[in-house]
Parts: sequence; structure tokens; C-alpha cells
Amino acid sequence: MIRLTAENTARAIERCKQVKPKVQFVKERIFLVSSSDKTNFYQVQFNVINGERFGQCQCRASQKAIVCFHIIAGATVNIYRQSLKRQTV
Repeated sequence: MIRLTAENTARAIERCKQVKPKVQFVKERIFLVSSSDKTNFYQVQFNVINGERFGQCQCRASQKAIVCFHIIAGATVNIYRQSLKRQTV
């Protein structure tokens, strides 16, 4: 898993804005995110350890410890879902 920071996510955020991938919820903190050409989906997973956020994707970039736009897209939906849970408690 890759630790997510403001520094290592900046480029991926810009790429995500360009690509506008589709995100599908699978189960808690696991999502499917479309490729840039919308022909494939990559599984993205998130975890919080000691207050730090981590993400992992099945794509080649993530396997090289690079934060990809798939992680950013999934994180956006994950943050939204987590905020809804806090509002209903």
C-alpha cells in the first residue's frame, strides 16, 4: 500500500480531473475504477493505519509505488461515503 500525501497525489489529482473515470463501489473501502480509455477496471483499496491514509491499485503505476488517478478517483468516493457514515451516527 502507498501512503497518500499531498505531495505524492498532486499529479494524480490533475490526471483524474482530465480522465474523469467511473467508480463502482464493491464493498467497504474497495472500489473498481475505470481505465483512461474506459475499457478496463482496476480494483482500488484503502486503509487507515495510525491516522495515515494508504491506497493500493491493481494498475502498473501503483505496483511501482506511484499514486495513480484510479486511487484518487476511488479516494474521492471513499471520503464521501465515510463522511455520510459520520453524519448518520
